[in-house]
Amino acid sequence: MLDQQTIISSGNEAAAHAIIDIGYDGEGYYPITPSSEVGEYVNRAYAQGEIDLSFVVGTSELAAISTVAGMAIAGGRAVDVTSSQGLLLKAEELPALAGLGLPVVLNLATRDVNAPLNIKNGHSDLAATLGWGWVTLCAPTVQAVYDLNIIALKIAEAVNLPALVAYDGFHTSHANRRIKVFTDRRAVREFIGPEPPRRLSLLDVKHPHTFGPYMNDDLINTKVLIDQKMEKALKLLPRIFEEYAQLSGRRYQFLEVYGAPDAQVALFILNSAAEASKVAVDRLRQEGRSVKLVSPTVLRPWPADTILQTLFSVDRILVAERVSQYGANNYLANEVGAVLQRSADHNLILSRTYGIGGLNFYPEDAEYLFRLALNFPNVPDHEKRWKGYYQAWAGDRDARPVAKTAPISSAEVTRNAGKDRVDLRELADMPHRIEKHSACPGCGLFSNLEMFLRGIDGQVVFFFNTGCGMLVTTGFPSTSFRVPYFHNLFHNATSTATGAIEMYQRLRRQGKMDDEITFIVVTGDGGDDIGMDQVIGAALRNDPMIVLEYDNKGYMNTGGQLCYTGLLGQRFTNANVGPKQKGKLQHHKDIVEILRGTHAPYLFQAAESNFRDLLMKARKAQKMVREGDFVFGRFFSPCPLNWGSDPRMGFRIVDKFAPVTEAIQQEVDRRWRRLVEMDANPAL
Repeated sequence: MLDQQTIISSGNEAAAHAIIDIGYDGEGYYPITPSSEVGEYVNRAYAQGEIDLSFVVGTSELAAISTVAGMAIAGGRAVDVTSSQGLLLKAEELPALAGLGLPVVLNLATRDVNAPLNIKNGHSDLAATLGWGWVTLCAPTVQAVYDLNIIALKIAEAVNLPALVAYDGFHTSHANRRIKVFTDRRAVREFIGPEPPRRLSLLDVKHPHTFGPYMNDDLINTKVLIDQKMEKALKLLPRIFEEYAQLSGRRYQFLEVYGAPDAQVALFILNSAAEASKVAVDRLRQEGRSVKLVSPTVLRPWPADTILQTLFSVDRILVAERVSQYGANNYLANEVGAVLQRSADHNLILSRTYGIGGLNFYPEDAEYLFRLALNFPNVPDHEKRWKGYYQAWAGDRDARPVAKTAPISSAEVTRNAGKDRVDLRELADMPHRIEKHSACPGCGLFSNLEMFLRGIDGQVVFFFNTGCGMLVTTGFPSTSFRVPYFHNLFHNATSTATGAIEMYQRLRRQGKMDDEITFIVVTGDGGDDIGMDQVIGAALRNDPMIVLEYDNKGYMNTGGQLCYTGLLGQRFTNANVGPKQKGKLQHHKDIVEILRGTHAPYLFQAAESNFRDLLMKARKAQKMVREGDFVFGRFFSPCPLNWGSDPRMGFRIVDKFAPVTEAIQQEVDRRWRRLVEMDANPAL
């Protein structure tokens, strides 16, 4: 065994520690809860000069994994982290990485794929990957997150397939435990070994090759190759596990089996819930019950022979999963059943879905499932089924939501209609479209938005991208909105609004709708990084909507990560300040200038510190959409929490804001001179 030290670590920190110890060439990064911290810890080490790697913050999950693909095809070792919908946004690239044979590693802090939004644990993201050709390892503990990250790269490079390490969001990603890590990083790097020489490289200009070509009939052969690589991984993993055990003292196998070897009842369950289930096994064995726990460390390649050997003599197996395959039996239950059909014995396999949405799984829960299997079929009628849900609860059929506010009439929100001169006193009496919310003190989002809405006559419909504005207004079952509202994930609001506007216009043409509606999209917190393509699309189509960005200079809803509207030198959790890095390395993205290239009819910038200007721009914005045009507006929006400023100073910060560095001031002046020149030359 090599020298190790004990540290206190969360699962995310453990993943980052392994990434740092391995010494990757590069990491592609995009923040998403609950995996964001991994990249933050890696970047902190980079900024301080502790490691040497290329750390690239993408503008979306797809951009991040595409960066990783570029790093790998050019011969580098590359890594990424993700969760939930972020993984799905990467989805078109992930099977491609397997087909290209690129041995990258992806950490997955599991989180349920869902709508309405939930950021807690579920395995539907993990289930989605099972047919994509990735070696897939499951880490039930914080220690396993560290260890399996190291093992993952070694097996990935041994078979030329990408590898995924899945650990439970929040239950493991944010759990703090004592773990052992190698004292000398060289030990990790020697275990993994030098990167195997690649026969082909994108950078080999003397022997140029084409990668990722179009294929017809030959495509089936690439699928055969992936299967052959999986078979090779199945043979190599026991040896790699043993080699790692010799170095660390920690032994991993295809399956972790806990309890009586000859048990007649088994619980088959993944990750953190398996750890809780061990307590239930101990309790039941003290009662003289013959039970055992079976938890796979390796999901791909599927260790069918080991599973058959472990379960063929078990009478009753309960397969519990944090995912449901709707309209069919569950994922792992089907796979376990397919393995056991090889046996002459007829095992009883029960399937239960549990834990979705982050519900905790305690030893008592495992004990209940064990007893369900032990006593089946002599159980309550509602449990006499092969597939079912555990931890779900029935709603109250007689419950009726009580409206807390009355709908807003068109008359109430119509002020100064058709008037050339705006009466500010009348606008001050406009009813609130958005009421109580839980935004941080000093947040500029709602002061900007509320002031803008006072200049908008008539009925409005809101579309919000994921961000602080959405999170602090829509805590189920309550809402802050007195008007129609739709949230459709991080970056889809503009396209969603386009679809709604198309139907609205159709109904108006058919004479089925009389109400005039102004459609308003609200984005911010980096929503116009990941969603910039959709904003550009709406502008190019000249869709009649108002898109408002509260520019708070970062991904504030996920903890203050780098957004490209941030300022040069601005400090973020994934753009740290240290000897090797000085915060954000680029000047702020000029969204208005980017959209100018779409020839959008009206683009504006505003701030709460100049309320008359903001109101006038609101009036003009509505006039433009009534005439059938697209409008984009950007608010300078303070975020005291992540700016480290006094919440009481938000208005003054906006009013008196001055760039803090000479470099920023020079860039602002350059952009202003350019605008002046364009104004003097209309043809530009």
